[in-house]
Amino acid sequence: MTTEESWQSVSPSRLTWPEVDPARHPFDATAAYDVVRAVAAPAPASPRWVDARLVGEDEAERWRAAVSHALVDRYGRWAGGWCWSVGEGDYDGGPVDGWCCAAHSITTEQETLTLIADSLIEWRHWLENLAERFDRLRPLPDARESPGDLAIAWEVAVAQLVNMTVDRTRSDSGWYGHCRQVLAWFLTAAGVPESRHRTLIGDAIGGRFRSWVEPTVAEVTEVAERLAHRIVGLPASEDAAQSARGTAGWPDTWPQGWPPRDRTVPSVSARPRDRTQNRRPDDLEAWQAARARVDWSTAARDVPGPARTSRDAIVDHVAQRPEGSQQLSAALAQVRRAAAEGGPLTFAQLAQWQRTVLGVPDVGFRAGPAWAKGGRERYHWHPDLSALFEKCLTEAIDDDLPLPSRAARVYLDVAFFHPFDDGNARSAMLALYYVLAREDVVLDRAAPLLVTVRQAHDKFGAAGLAKLIELLIDATRARMRS
Repeated sequence: MTTEESWQSVSPSRLTWPEVDPARHPFDATAAYDVVRAVAAPAPASPRWVDARLVGEDEAERWRAAVSHALVDRYGRWAGGWCWSVGEGDYDGGPVDGWCCAAHSITTEQETLTLIADSLIEWRHWLENLAERFDRLRPLPDARESPGDLAIAWEVAVAQLVNMTVDRTRSDSGWYGHCRQVLAWFLTAAGVPESRHRTLIGDAIGGRFRSWVEPTVAEVTEVAERLAHRIVGLPASEDAAQSARGTAGWPDTWPQGWPPRDRTVPSVSARPRDRTQNRRPDDLEAWQAARARVDWSTAARDVPGPARTSRDAIVDHVAQRPEGSQQLSAALAQVRRAAAEGGPLTFAQLAQWQRTVLGVPDVGFRAGPAWAKGGRERYHWHPDLSALFEKCLTEAIDDDLPLPSRAARVYLDVAFFHPFDDGNARSAMLALYYVLAREDVVLDRAAPLLVTVRQAHDKFGAAGLAKLIELLIDATRARMRS
């Protein structure tokens, strides 16, 4: 075997879905530590700096490669990803936190072997999380669905997978390579011929993703829509692509980066009302139908608190907003105090927090129809709407359902009931924060949760949101213990 062939045989960037699919490759995490100790040769000395030269780096890298070959021989090609670290490590742009690189991760014999086993388990968990997500998100053609509906299902799936990968790789050096790979894996799992993958994904991304730069909501949305339309065979939607680029000024359309400094937010009366043609006439009605079809009891496991580390990702997200961060931070403080006291979630509480968010003396339930996403979504109004919404809020603390399901559902309830004239995306975030904090859960990562555009009629996306919250809680709890 040549040096190039040897490298390719353990390179994680070249792995295909059949090679990593957990269903095809059994793995016992409890035995991983014993396996690593059995197959790894004695570790070399930790590389050290001598006169501005790192001595022992070549030996360390050869030993790491030998460990990879041994693990691949034992488990299969998928195991080569154990050292695919975040950022600039042995390979560029991976999802593994534990291992950094041969030059920095080799310490004592015992610590190094334990770190390898931990990293192998972490890599395997990532593959298992992806496999579970693929099963939930994979769009299945249905004779009752129009191509447009199927495209929307693909769009939601792609956006969630991109955001998951962004969060996992921290959008560090070379992160987009693994993002392309995850999308290709998903296409394989969904039955899209491999011969189409390169063109489909390349055309959709088109240079939008860059090292050390987290993609904006608009970029993720446009990539997801372009890929979805190409998979389904629909022509590219210039109207939708333009909306992803140019409607950041619409309140509640994107949860970050609006209003832009060079754009005036249109008034309610000026919002276009003819954009709902050829779409569902009432997105609130669509949400109520989707809400009823989701099995919230099984959408996620029950993972109650406590789960918190020293970081509050939602607080950090709010602090980075270019506009209104002080008001929203003050509202979050009010939510934390209310969560500590316990009790039900009510519209009166939401309205109190919303007054702080908007900096106005009074807010009430909207008295007429509402629009969002540049007029592409419309929510009708009827006299019983506020009472129905209040009932949905009381369900957010129903302990008979898993916490992630309740948090996801109330987030979407606020988004699609659209109770306020403005600030509904922020209100939805506060409601979710309250439901989690009430059970002592404070997420230390939340980007995939806050930056994905949700569709009112997407029951699969709603269930997927519950599962995403479950994964974020699990990850926070794992880091709490470490």
